[in-house]
Amino acid sequence: MKKGLHLRNLLTMVFVLTLLVMASLFYGLTLYQHSQLMRSQQEKLLISVGRQLALDPQIRHALLTKKRNDKLEAYTKKIAKIHHLDFVVVMDMQGIRLTHPDRSKIGKHFEGGDELPALKGKTKISVSQGSLGKSLRGFVPIYADKAKKKQIGVAVLGIKVQSLSTLIKNSRQGYSLALLLSMTIGFAAATGLAFYLKKQLLNLEPRELSRLFEERNAMLDQTKDAMVVIDLKYRINLANIAAEELYRKQSGAKDSLVHQPIEQLITAFSKEMLKDKKEQVYRQKGQDYIFSSAPIEVNGKLIGWIIFLRNATESFLIMDQLANTTAYASSLQAQTHEFVNRLHVIYGLADLNAYEELKIYLEDILTPDKEFAYQLSFLVQNPQIAGFLNGERQKFSERKVPLLIDISPEIPANRHEEDTKALINFYRYIHHVLLQLVLPGELSLGIHYENNQLTSRYFLTLSQEQQEQLQNHFDNHFFRQMLKGNQAVFEMKAERNLIQLILISPYREGSS
Repeated sequence: MKKGLHLRNLLTMVFVLTLLVMASLFYGLTLYQHSQLMRSQQEKLLISVGRQLALDPQIRHALLTKKRNDKLEAYTKKIAKIHHLDFVVVMDMQGIRLTHPDRSKIGKHFEGGDELPALKGKTKISVSQGSLGKSLRGFVPIYADKAKKKQIGVAVLGIKVQSLSTLIKNSRQGYSLALLLSMTIGFAAATGLAFYLKKQLLNLEPRELSRLFEERNAMLDQTKDAMVVIDLKYRINLANIAAEELYRKQSGAKDSLVHQPIEQLITAFSKEMLKDKKEQVYRQKGQDYIFSSAPIEVNGKLIGWIIFLRNATESFLIMDQLANTTAYASSLQAQTHEFVNRLHVIYGLADLNAYEELKIYLEDILTPDKEFAYQLSFLVQNPQIAGFLNGERQKFSERKVPLLIDISPEIPANRHEEDTKALINFYRYIHHVLLQLVLPGELSLGIHYENNQLTSRYFLTLSQEQQEQLQNHFDNHFFRQMLKGNQAVFEMKAERNLIQLILISPYREGSS
């Protein structure tokens, strides 16, 4: 799998880039607004100082007399220095300068060409090229008296563009420091948040979480046991497919089991069931289940439980299989010893010429009950099936229920082991269900082999109530899935109290 960026690095990079873009936009807009504000302040300063000079009697007198003097020159330089201006120029109505920072420019015509509106009585701000370079200029008309009836000159105040840029640049240092500090804090916060989120995700990468999620879903969905996760309020937060199917079958509802109380699945649920750590046998609607639970803890805190509900029939079948295998081995051993002993008896009677006693002895050992195992050895060529049927017959005998088995024709060996296992599992499940009922009289089983199929027919008598219980067992999800998985067919027929169970399963002839 191709590795990408780690989650911690990815989150840090995303947060820092986002912060950088946002901060840059904010910083740029702030600087633009600040430069506009600085220029506006300078423009207001130029107009304000210009209006102050326009009211000064000394300047009015110089314009009326059209005489320049050193005192006026010193005064305008002082005003420029106080307000941090590059120049303060006073000119008459012909545009002739009476003051200028460069004495050689005094008495000459004003440069720039933007003074004409001011000579016509308009207060104006402009940027133009003059003798001192490109500058921001403020023009304020000067009148002879307060009535402003006669204009006698113009006061021009200016600050060079270079000086204005330097002023703006110096004022940006505070913003740059704030930007750098914000970026440092943002990077630290992004890194801390990334570490926190990674810790919350159990130090797993998103691709690892995705893979774990898919694996968990696959595991839950493919599990045949019903599994649910409940919270502290005993409500279901997660349910696998088996649990959903069990719920729909029991209730007949079509909605989801998620977000419902656990009682919707386990009708007799109690809190005490969660305290017992061992597996418990739980019975619901005529079906036995094995109930188990485990607490779910996060950071040492209990957040809920996971509950497993397994069909007990499957476990019982496994136990039966083990018991039958043991019984079959013991039976074969006993039959071997008994066969040898009987041969000695037959040989002895024949040697003594006791033919009448020999005839009686042979009739006795050839009765169906005592020679069932011997018959199976001839009629069933598959030793696993023979051993199983022998063990099942003994099991029913212990319950005082005679199991009569009729086989025709003989069952050959098969070449597919799965056919044998499936057939034995079908028999085991059916017998387990029948042994849970009180069976009156005997139970008959007829097995017929034809065209690579085994047809098994059970005949028994049951009451109406027992018939309903039997039908519920055979409608079990586990049994139906077992039939479907092995391409077998099962049918239950009832004529009053007479019941016929028909099982048709694949059994392919040949050497295994």
